Amino acid sequence: MRDYTTLYQQLGQLAILTEQSGEMPADEIVLLKESGLLSVVLPGHELDFSDDHMPELLNLLKDVGRSNGAVGRIYEGHINTLFLIHLYATEEQRNYWFNQVEQYQKLFGVWNTDGAIGISFKRTENAVTINGAKGFCSGSSLVDYALIGGKTDRPSNGSDWQMVIVPMVLVDEPRIDYNSWKPMGMKASVSHTIDFSGIEIENDALLGMPGDYLKAPYFLAGAIRFASVQLGMAEAVYNNTLAFLRGLNRLEDPFQKMRIGKMAMAVHTGQLWITNSGNEFDSHKNQPDKYNHLIAYANLTRLTIESVCLEVLELSAKCVGAKGLMSPGDLERWHRDLSYYLRQPAPDATLQNAAGFLIKNDEGIEQFSGTTAVKTENNEYTVYS
Repeated sequence: MRDYTTLYQQLGQLAILTEQSGEMPADEIVLLKESGLLSVVLPGHELDFSDDHMPELLNLLKDVGRSNGAVGRIYEGHINTLFLIHLYATEEQRNYWFNQVEQYQKLFGVWNTDGAIGISFKRTENAVTINGAKGFCSGSSLVDYALIGGKTDRPSNGSDWQMVIVPMVLVDEPRIDYNSWKPMGMKASVSHTIDFSGIEIENDALLGMPGDYLKAPYFLAGAIRFASVQLGMAEAVYNNTLAFLRGLNRLEDPFQKMRIGKMAMAVHTGQLWITNSGNEFDSHKNQPDKYNHLIAYANLTRLTIESVCLEVLELSAKCVGAKGLMSPGDLERWHRDLSYYLRQPAPDATLQNAAGFLIKNDEGIEQFSGTTAVKTENNEYTVYS
């Protein structure tokens, strides 16, 4: 992989300025486009989707998240969209959309959450008319192409949920509700509500068949991508906590040492899960009999990263106290952004589903974790990866 250290430093510096100004992270997106990171997963590039690069891709997402959490969220949406194009587009569509990234540095996003009126599509012989709105549209007007899903009037394969990719040049300013995004954290992800009602697109904007978006294992297993961004943000909390204590000359305090050690342990645990989940994805993505295993592993990875991040946030708060969490301090922003981003849907159901798989399939930990336990002559067990 190329060295993106300078880019990460610039994104980190801009995050502070964007937070203070309350403006869109436009300069950050320009840097992202100029860096070449938008095309890194395209054919012939370093992390080509056609090859097995998921652990490296997850580490890249983590690195972007560590530099700027909001940009990490937007970038993860871009990668997600390109992966769906890789999976479901026709060759002609794939060539067109990938060329938009390769030649023109276009930013893609995927927006799944329906607004008050859910998205629906009415198809004619030559066009598709959209009705309804999407919420939590991360990247908002900064995105060049938006993948949205909705109910089609031409269902097939037992599903009516269709993907389309909308050129955002068709979305004029009044359609974006800038007052809809007033969160505790991740303000710079500019995840506004956007009304697509009445927009007409050509039929070749339809991506895949109805039901493709929710297909196993890719929809649920994709949680490992946003979990990687979250882990990067936890690393930023750790680094900023260390810097704050160093500035106060408090790193020799025995209680602070204990907390720093526990934070390091937690972050490293997260790194192991992220790496393993990437390997699991590459190993089983083309094995239908392993899809449920892969989804369960991705679900537990997501929940482990959540636990890791919450532990890091709690220990960091104890380390720095009220003084370290004062605005406009950078650590205060990291705490808000990560706390908010961790609120992903249905954590309890996610855990129950993963545990249900383990129980139903009677998987021992050695099978689930990709290890093999071999009994020796002394009735001891040696574990091999």
